[in-house]
Amino acid sequence: MADNPGPDQPPDAGSVGINAQSLYCPVCRQAQPVRSKLLLVLPVGEKFGYYCAVCGAELGAKLEKSQAAGH
Repeated sequence: MADNPGPDQPPDAGSVGINAQSLYCPVCRQAQPVRSKLLLVLPVGEKFGYYCAVCGAELGAKLEKSQAAGH
């Protein structure tokens, strides 16, 4: 039961996924909603790319580590 944090304990930082909903787009010159796309599946996790929902410009990427990679 130690793996499940109680209501008074914050969840493990490794189990919380953060996804961007909007990012600044240099082409549109303002914050725009984003679409995420799975780019690569790696042994350490999955790499996602963020793209502007308006013009399609690439705005960034993130590596989401898999649960098995840390153990």
